[in-house]
Order: sequence, then C-alpha cells, then structure tokens
Amino acid sequence: MAGTRIDVERLAPARRDDFLRFFDHQRGAAFADNPEWATCYCHYYHVPKAIEWSSLDGAANRKAMTARIDVAEMEGFLAYAGGEVVGWLNAQPWHKLPHACARLGVAPLELDVPAHCAAAIVCFVVSPPWRRRGVAAALLDGALASFAARGIRVVDAFPWKAGDGTAPTDHYHGPLSLFLAAGFAAVREEKDLTIVRKRLAPGA
Repeated sequence: MAGTRIDVERLAPARRDDFLRFFDHQRGAAFADNPEWATCYCHYYHVPKAIEWSSLDGAANRKAMTARIDVAEMEGFLAYAGGEVVGWLNAQPWHKLPHACARLGVAPLELDVPAHCAAAIVCFVVSPPWRRRGVAAALLDGALASFAARGIRVVDAFPWKAGDGTAPTDHYHGPLSLFLAAGFAAVREEKDLTIVRKRLAPGA
C-alpha cells in the first residue's frame, strides 16, 4: 500500500458500478467502520426537506443514485488506488444541489456568478485503511482542477467545527485545515460549521 499512486476520476455513467461497489452495504469499503451510515449512498444532500430522510432505506437510496448516475445528473469524483476505489467526493455545480443548504441548516449563499458557474463540496468518504494518506487532498485537487477547466469560478465547502474529533462522522465535509491549505477562505461562521469559499482562475 505504501507509495501506491492515487488517481482521481470524475464520476460518469461508465463508473457507476465502481461507485456502487464502494458504497454497497456490508460489502463496500465506504462505511466499513460506520455501518449506521451505510444506507446513505451519498444521497442525503439531494433529497428535499419535505421528504423525511428516515423514510428512505438503503435500497431506495441506491436506486435513486443509480438513476442519477445513469443519466449523468450525479457528479463527483472517485479516488482509485491499485484499481480499487478508496475515496469519494460529492462536489458539483450548485444548480445540481438545490436542497443542500436546507439539509445543511444554513441560509442560501449569495453568489456573484450564475449558479452553473459555482460549485459546492458536501461530502468526503475515504476507506478506513486509506485515511491520512492524502486521499482527501487528492480528491480536492482533482475536483478544483476539473471545475476550473469547466468554467466554474466559485467553490464553496462546509467543514464541521469538530475540533480534535476523530470519529468518522466528524470530518466528512472535509477538515477546515484541508480547505485553508488549498486556498479557501472563511466567508461565514455558523453554529456547527464554517463556510469557506475559493475563487478559481479561468483554466487554472
């Protein structure tokens, strides 16, 4: 495992099965140490608040995410090591995350660019054996490069105020230090999280 190269690929219909293998309950690596979240399939921030989250089980979330991937409506990035998925980043243009702020419990952010020119980062998932090995940083770097090349000009993220917490649920938005090191700056403080933003240069 030491020195294994990490490759980051944008999610596409052809990578659907890789995504599902990573998340599939009891078989996938995504929630190996956090089985309570194993039914999510990273669907949470796509669900309107009018729908009770607890009413959706793993099969429903898997079906919804499969459909979104198949029609190229679901975006994000997969990290591969040795041909296997070891990490996932839910990062996509804001117009594809209309329910995210409500689910985060924050007021909508003001944008000075069209919604399709801005993006949000809402979830990192890294396989337990691969944590603290640069997977999250590789995912973030890959996402920012992809966004810049596609004309995205603003990227927002929402790190929890988890302090020194080490539970898998403490940093699934990514730690604040990760974003600050990548050039993000705080734009708003909330009770439980800090909203950070980075502006991308065209073609950077």
